[in-house]
Amino acid sequence: MYKRIKKAKLGRKSSHRKSLKHNLLRSLFDKNYVLTTSPRAKVLKQEASSLIEKALIKKEELSFRRDLQVIFGNDILVKKFVEYAGKDKVGVRIVKVGFRAGDNAEKSRVSLIGMEKKRKIEKKDEEKEVIKKDRVEKKIVGRAQEKKVDTTAVVHRTERAKSRSGL
Repeated sequence: MYKRIKKAKLGRKSSHRKSLKHNLLRSLFDKNYVLTTSPRAKVLKQEASSLIEKALIKKEELSFRRDLQVIFGNDILVKKFVEYAGKDKVGVRIVKVGFRAGDNAEKSRVSLIGMEKKRKIEKKDEEKEVIKKDRVEKKIVGRAQEKKVDTTAVVHRTERAKSRSGL
């Protein structure tokens, strides 16, 4: 009986749970977002927020760098994390996005605040105008080359078999 234990078990033993958390953190800081189930998303948000808070306090301590090396596994992600933690607006956001097809588990997107991709509206508007012009030109050309359908052809309809074996 587990009393006053608030950590999420995620249906795994402690070693597997630890490696799952590290893999989720690696993916989060590598791609800036992760799509996963909601219980895992909550655990990932807690772990990432904890790491960011530690980074604000410990900053350049060697022991903290070594801990980050163990968690992230390579120097590139450690550098990326330290740069991210040094920014003004940092944090982790969870957005529920739907349900998984196989088992209907609730899916969530965990993303880093301040690392979203900025959309270039001007280029997209120009591309939309070009696409619209192409569609209009294709419609004009398409109407000129329309094929006529022969309606005089005899259509044979197949019926369902009338015996019991054909049902």
